[in-house]
Amino acid sequence: MLKRFSFLAICIAALGFKSCQTEFSVNGAYEITPVVMGLLDHGDSVHIIKITKAFLGDGDNLVYAKEPDSNYFQNVDARVIEYEGDGETKTGREWQLQDSMVSNKDTDGIFYAPEQKIYYFEANDLNEEYQYEIVADLDEGAHSFNAKTGMINGFSISSPAVFSSDRINFNGATVNGDDDYKAYKFTVNEALNAGLYNYKYIFRWREYYLDGSSQDFELERIDKDVTQEVPQQANSHSAFFHGLEFFRWLGGYENTAGQQQPGVITYDENVDRRMVLGIDIRISIAHSDLVQFMEVTKPQTGIAQSQPEFTNINGGLGLFSSRHIYELKNYRLSTNSMKELCQGQYTATLQFCSQFPEDASESYACP
Repeated sequence: MLKRFSFLAICIAALGFKSCQTEFSVNGAYEITPVVMGLLDHGDSVHIIKITKAFLGDGDNLVYAKEPDSNYFQNVDARVIEYEGDGETKTGREWQLQDSMVSNKDTDGIFYAPEQKIYYFEANDLNEEYQYEIVADLDEGAHSFNAKTGMINGFSISSPAVFSSDRINFNGATVNGDDDYKAYKFTVNEALNAGLYNYKYIFRWREYYLDGSSQDFELERIDKDVTQEVPQQANSHSAFFHGLEFFRWLGGYENTAGQQQPGVITYDENVDRRMVLGIDIRISIAHSDLVQFMEVTKPQTGIAQSQPEFTNINGGLGLFSSRHIYELKNYRLSTNSMKELCQGQYTATLQFCSQFPEDASESYACP
């Protein structure tokens, strides 16, 4: 945005008073700079990379941001090259990036929408032990950039006593107080190159209404992040989801100040019953470069508004890195936890019942 600073000085001279005004722009000489954002995941089959350019003009840059032509290069020739773990020896495999348009970007943002151009390549067998480099020629050699990243290498879960079962147990057979709830625990074997682990679960259920209709829902609960202190040293750590937090999250609770905290599900007089469809566990692992990028791009809230910069793009700005999303789908609540959901102190009013055969004789069985 053009910045115009005006000041009025009283110039005392022999002939009297004069007003003096100066205008100048804080915009320097414009230099086209590639801006890149790409995250590879060896568990994915399609890998998307955004390649745009920084823009600057003598006008409102919020207006420029709405114009696709201000953001796109006319010609992008980019490829991703695979290297062995040493990062020096090519494997002989590489992929040419193709362009495509996404049509569902949120129109409430600053940048042009709902369509945006992206670049992608397809590969369902990226090797977590290898490294990958993006090399790009822009506008017939007028600009170029390159960047290299390792992958999330060696992540696993080593709690067979827990993960060999498809049941999640959040409480004992009898719940007389909050101390009777349990944590669902598992052990994580950390990955090389990783910097941060994010844990969440998705609770899915179906509502049946008095008019005979039904509808499926899902809600996501994010647990705390866990930092890997040394990205190049893979240790292990424990992760867990708290049973007490699960039931309070669903049904609400009274806090220590006596205030009622609402749950994410409430009683509905139009609902005949609710049935649990499953619980999905999702673990997202970020490369240490991605973690650093997220840290330095957080909004500044203090008086000092100086913003640090981090990029691993040679010849541009942005990030070319990796992540890995690990999912465990269709877990069920244990028999004890299903009973607690249907009849427990926090969730008894939510109209849940059990459709599972082992609960057919229980009072909370679905009709």
